[in-house]
Amino acid sequence: MIEKLRKRVVALTMIAVFIVLLILMGIVNAANYISTNNSIDQLLDLLEENGGTFAIFDGPKHDGKFGNQNEQGGQIKPPPIPGGQDDSSTPDNSKDDFKHDGLHPGMTEETPYETRFFSVTLDDETEEMLYLDTARIAAISEVKAVELAQSAAKSGKSSAYIKMGDLIYKYRAVEGTTEGSTLYIFVAATRQLDSNRQFLLISLLVSLGGLIAIAILVRALSPAMVRPIAESYEKQKKFITNAGHELKTPMAVIKSCNEVVEMENGSSKWTKAIGEQVDRLTELTGQLVALAKMDENEIMMEEVDFSKLLTDTLEPFSLIAHQRGIEFSSSITPEIKIKGNTSSLTELINILADNAIKYCAHDETNQGYIKFNLSKSGNKIILSEENSAENLATGNQNQFFDRFYRGDQSHSKATAEGYGIGLSMAQSIVNAHKGTISAESPDGNRLIITAKF
Repeated sequence: MIEKLRKRVVALTMIAVFIVLLILMGIVNAANYISTNNSIDQLLDLLEENGGTFAIFDGPKHDGKFGNQNEQGGQIKPPPIPGGQDDSSTPDNSKDDFKHDGLHPGMTEETPYETRFFSVTLDDETEEMLYLDTARIAAISEVKAVELAQSAAKSGKSSAYIKMGDLIYKYRAVEGTTEGSTLYIFVAATRQLDSNRQFLLISLLVSLGGLIAIAILVRALSPAMVRPIAESYEKQKKFITNAGHELKTPMAVIKSCNEVVEMENGSSKWTKAIGEQVDRLTELTGQLVALAKMDENEIMMEEVDFSKLLTDTLEPFSLIAHQRGIEFSSSITPEIKIKGNTSSLTELINILADNAIKYCAHDETNQGYIKFNLSKSGNKIILSEENSAENLATGNQNQFFDRFYRGDQSHSKATAEGYGIGLSMAQSIVNAHKGTISAESPDGNRLIITAKF
């Protein structure tokens, strides 16, 4: 049990760390992508303000318009800037946004030289190219530039990412300077998005490395984490075991004295009551000690013919059930083998059968029934027990596996005997065989207990 608790602590800790890392990594990468996208949008804003090119700025290394150049180094003038000054007029640098003392956020004087961009103006009706500027990009020919612009026009989006081969661009469509035209401004985004992907990959690798390191540390420290619980549990088991052994002697003495009194003075209702209660205490003590030892010791496993074991173990219980007027039946798939402990599995069957007979609802008008079923589904071996009941809450009934649980809903008769330990022992046996056990009532009139191995 302590080993299972340690593994659960490690597992839950790692799940919590994984979720935290996943959230942090998602936030950081989302912020990085948003920052990149905003940076590209700022470039598009600046290019849009200046008609698809960069404006004039006061710079010691540049004194001309940053536009196209012809083969002789001259400049091909771009289309007029919407709402701006005429091409032939002298630029008013005082109104220029791209200055030493008025740069856009995140922009520098090197931005025009670093940015790869091109622009295409298309006729809205014919989608024919009216203006073209590809001087500041080498990877795109004039034909491809027009194709990208026409693809952007067909998409109907005013701004989006578009891909050509391995290259990615972000464009923005704005009203052209010529009536009935649209200017498409494209900014190269391949490098920025590749940087984002590399950052994502690095963050994944770092997170994975951190997760592995934390897993190693948590696993190494887990014994110390569960030590207080382990010590408390060990003390509890020792107390139960020691108390059980200590109680055996006085109960044996009481029983012997009671028998002597009966021999000398004859049997009476008082001596019978004493004998019955001593027997009950002896049985309860034995079950408590057995339960404590079951949690403490590892059981030896071997291949067991579960079908034959179930058939043989149920035979005496079927006779008891028929004597009490209860219908008893079983459906057992033959030759089902399980790796388990014969003694423990026999005890499991005994507990389920005994519990079913004790709490099966039956009277003069209602015969009641008990049915066992053993089958195999894939790699799972399924053992189920179903019996008639009454006054059960519909749904999950796993509280029956709690130690000393004896709620009124678990009894079909007011005189039912038991200590609420049997199903706890059954659960411990199933857990020792790396299985699961559950109880449910589909309609309140029957109880189904299912063990899966």
